[in-house]
Amino acid sequence: MNTTQIRLAIPGDEAGIHDAHMRSIREICVKDHGPNEIRGWGFRELGSRWVNTIQKEDVWVVEDQKVIRGLGYIRIFEQDGINKAYLHALYLTPEIIGKKFAHQLMVLMLDKAKKSGASGVDLESTITAHNFYKRYGFLDTGSVKQVDIGGYPVTAYPMRLQF
Repeated sequence: MNTTQIRLAIPGDEAGIHDAHMRSIREICVKDHGPNEIRGWGFRELGSRWVNTIQKEDVWVVEDQKVIRGLGYIRIFEQDGINKAYLHALYLTPEIIGKKFAHQLMVLMLDKAKKSGASGVDLESTITAHNFYKRYGFLDTGSVKQVDIGGYPVTAYPMRLQF
């Protein structure tokens, strides 16, 4: 029986979300980014980030046999009277890669952005996910850059999908 489901995150999911996020970076992104880039990025402490985020934002989790194996997080906000959307996270662990959960999460997040009235979605892509986002119509909006995460530079591609 398949017990894998996508659902909105709830209080109590924070440690599972953090674990899936860090594992995805350490076990999947490391292949493209290398150990120097993941040194800070993939070994951050849990902290309170997910507590606040779950309460105020849209975070979905992929739960497999009661273990969180992936997450999608998009933030909808208003700036200068305009609704905007920023895709902060789309990470999966090796156990569920290739099973269409990234696609399902992307559809949920893009639908949320469209329903909010956002004109598009912005993000900073990993090397690993860059081609994935291109398949959904995201375009590079600037030069590849280095973003400081956990005290180390991480390669990122600024991207946007215009609705």
